[in-house]
This record gives sequence, C-alpha cells and structure tokens, in this order.
Amino acid sequence: MRPFILIFALLSATPALAEDPPKSRLENGEVEITTRAVPGSALPEVTAHGLIEAPPERVWAILQDCGNYQKTMLRVARSKELSRQGQKVVCEVEIALPFPLANLVGVTEATHVIGPPSWTRTWHLLRGDYEVNEGAWTLSRYRDDPKRTLAVYRVHAIPKSSVPDAILRRGQRTAIPDMFRHLRELTKD
Repeated sequence: MRPFILIFALLSATPALAEDPPKSRLENGEVEITTRAVPGSALPEVTAHGLIEAPPERVWAILQDCGNYQKTMLRVARSKELSRQGQKVVCEVEIALPFPLANLVGVTEATHVIGPPSWTRTWHLLRGDYEVNEGAWTLSRYRDDPKRTLAVYRVHAIPKSSVPDAILRRGQRTAIPDMFRHLRELTKD
C-alpha cells in the first residue's frame, strides 16, 4: 500500500488524527536527496536536505572546524586546517575509499558566513585528487525554531581517478544519509 493511501485511510478512519497535521518527511528523519545535471559533467550535483534536532549554532560548530573532520565526519581519514583569515578557511581533507581504491585528498578554500538567519560554508577546490570539488553546507532554523536545524548539503565532486559507478551511487544512497545521522548523534543534548 502506498504511504499516501495509508495516511488517507488512517485520517478517514480516525477523525482525531485529522486534527494533527502529518509530519513532514524531514520530521520523520528522512534525508531528501535530489540531483541536478551539470552541463559538461558526467556526474550530477547532489543536494540533500535533513532536519537536525539541535540549534544551528551547535551544528555549525562541527561543520566550520575542518581540522577535526577526522573525528567528526564519517569516512574522513585525515583532516587539517591550513589557514583561516576572516571568512576564508583553507582545509586539506583525505576521504577514505574502500579497498583497493586509493583515498582522495583535496585542498579546498571555504567561505564561512555566520548567521543568523543562516550559516553557510561554501567551498571550491584549490588542488588535489579531484577535477571538481565544490559545494556548500547551509544551516537555518527549521520553521523558526531556534532548537532545530534545517541542514542543506550540496556537492559536485569528480575524482581524477576512476571510481566505479556503484561506489558513487552508494555514496549518494547511503553515505549522505549516514552523514546526517552522524551529525544528529554528535549534536544530541
């Protein structure tokens, strides 16, 4: 039975449920992932939306600290903040890939904008094992609730080395939701 049919059946059978609006997919813990074709690129840009039950400031404290990504982000083998001047932060991050593939190292420059109303970390590649590595994290208060964060992750990354399509698809299907779950765990009270 399709979910919308089930919801309709429940609302029809139980009038009390009709008074409470249904939770959104984000409120149910889902991570909504979309892709967008990038002209001239074989790989799409991926965007993920997720809800984190913590203030944006708490989530931002993790995302802005690339020097600790090996401790706070999944699949990061090594990370180092190389410089920070005002809003510009240069980081070196090594992403662990499954054997027998070699890990990917990239040096990126990020621009940090600290909210409210939104907190953003937008990066682009300076050098490394990628043809392209650009993206952003954007955080804002979910429905104006200062204790809930709408996190939007956008990335377009193309490694220089050949990475099998199956691993790239797995990254989109499982690694991104896993990353959101991990951030939720790190930001719990």
